[in-house]
Amino acid sequence: MTTDSTTTANNLLERARSLLAANPVIGPQVEQFWKAQDSILKESEAFSKAWFDRRHKAARSAINAMRKISGDGADPSAAMRAIMDWQQGSCQRLADDTQEWVALCARCTGRMADAEAEAGKRSVQEVAKRAKSATVTKHATPV
Repeated sequence: MTTDSTTTANNLLERARSLLAANPVIGPQVEQFWKAQDSILKESEAFSKAWFDRRHKAARSAINAMRKISGDGADPSAAMRAIMDWQQGSCQRLADDTQEWVALCARCTGRMADAEAEAGKRSVQEVAKRAKSATVTKHATPV
């Protein structure tokens, strides 16, 4: 016994299959899109990991600065140096964030452009292959 959701899913899959079979250009585009999507997810994951690592460094450096500032008999000049060091580190982390974000966007754009170019190439090959097989007859037709 099939449920309505199973029937609906099967109908959707059948429609997708017939669409892909009818239009040889769509299959390569869909495949390349998902390959690019996978690459972009890996790139984003690496960016996020590096971003979180910098945030952990920021928290640890803030804790260290706070210890230097509020320690017993804290020297005001040492406190100022600790604050300056922390601020410089924070500015560098923000610059790294921006630089890595721009690089991530460029790589992801490149992945999509490469996928589109590859899909176009494969689509042309698939259309040519189908056109060639359509002109070849398996039997001689009597006249």
